[in-house]
Amino acid sequence: MRETKLYKALIQLNGRELNRLHRFVTSPYFNRNEAIVKLFEWIREDLKNQKEELSKQELWTICFDQKDQYDDGRFRKLQSDLLKLVEEYYAQEAFEANPIHKAKYLLETIYLKDLKELQSGSLKSAKQLAEEQNMKPASYYYYKYEIEQNIFNLTRSQVERSSKSNIEEIAENLDRFYLGEKLRYYCTILNHQNLADIDYKMLFIDEIIEHVKTNDYNNVPPILIYYQILLTYTEPENKTHYIQLKELIDLHIHLFPEPEKKEIIDAALNYGIKRMNAGEVEYIREVFNFYRGALEKGLLLVKGQMTPWSFKNIVTIGLRLKEFDWVENFIYSYNLYLEPRFQSNAKTFSLAQLYFYKKDYPNVIGLLSKVEYNDMSYNLDSKTLLMASYYELDEMDALSSLLDTFRVYLNRNKELPAFRRKHYLTTISIVRRLAKIVASDKKEIEKLQKEVEATQGVVSKNWILEKLSILKS
Repeated sequence: MRETKLYKALIQLNGRELNRLHRFVTSPYFNRNEAIVKLFEWIREDLKNQKEELSKQELWTICFDQKDQYDDGRFRKLQSDLLKLVEEYYAQEAFEANPIHKAKYLLETIYLKDLKELQSGSLKSAKQLAEEQNMKPASYYYYKYEIEQNIFNLTRSQVERSSKSNIEEIAENLDRFYLGEKLRYYCTILNHQNLADIDYKMLFIDEIIEHVKTNDYNNVPPILIYYQILLTYTEPENKTHYIQLKELIDLHIHLFPEPEKKEIIDAALNYGIKRMNAGEVEYIREVFNFYRGALEKGLLLVKGQMTPWSFKNIVTIGLRLKEFDWVENFIYSYNLYLEPRFQSNAKTFSLAQLYFYKKDYPNVIGLLSKVEYNDMSYNLDSKTLLMASYYELDEMDALSSLLDTFRVYLNRNKELPAFRRKHYLTTISIVRRLAKIVASDKKEIEKLQKEVEATQGVVSKNWILEKLSILKS
């Protein structure tokens, strides 16, 4: 039972939620099957105080008359029926948490049932709920569109032909929703195309961009913000777009739900990281400060968790600035906000990075031996850091062996995108040449230095150039 979809759907609920679900399951409005109630009550008790797991036959005797012979099909149907009730509960909770949805469906029912007595109060309540919404992403304007649409249906028979109806408000809210969402997903497309060669098609996007460019949407935050994000993608050399995006984020980020806040913050960070990776060193501090500000405001967490990519970026950028104490505190404090499956590797690898920047290379090697290499990203990063550590320790035999095994790994790994494989293979070739160069061969050092500077995608490029610069001096 504990491995079933039903049990796993319930294990996420806390005590208060389980009590609410119990009231839902025992309500005759939603369920009249006593066997379903008994199965739920057993699971609820098992979640609180797990003892020896019961067999399906033992559970059968709890749910049904003990005289009835066990019927596997009937028992599986019982589990399925309870799971459907759990799904209905989740949907009902989401419905209850959004009063504007309730107002919309009530107005629809009043119109369909011709409940004129309820019309006035419900219209007033719906308008008030729409105005009181704290969150105002693009979907907010769709809710307003639905409310205005229902108002139109309820009142059009009362409006004289010479009077103005609310059709303009209906169209305006639909347009705001449409424009905001089109811009949002076009920004997602532009971001994806920066990462991989993927072709997307989106109707009317050129017309939408031109329309937003020439019209005033200063009172519609999603259109404002996503248009500004778009400009950072399409005109990256114009740094005022990034500055204005940060200003808009300060003004409006509180109006967006948690996942969308993170999406917007990531778009701003992506711009800074690209400038930083392009060699604009002033953006290292800029991105670091942006990350710190977002951490303080809780903008990097979604459902109480941080992505491993955000965690890794913060550590790497902090170390580049030699903010060692801050980074160490961050590793121990925020490691707990990662999904449990990432916590061990993130902490171990990040501490190894910290030791590397402190030039404590033996500790780097010791920590990297504890990283689980079933995660491709950590595997690649660990091999790269280990490669640099062996070089720093002048362990050339170990380095040569690692470069050989690293090349074999890259060529055998079919999940790794071709362009990334090429970047790592190029890096292996460069490090192999670096390891063989002697300090007296200035000509070869300068030749390799120029190649590294001119080659795109070299991993640990700054470290390699630093080593060449030391050899050259």
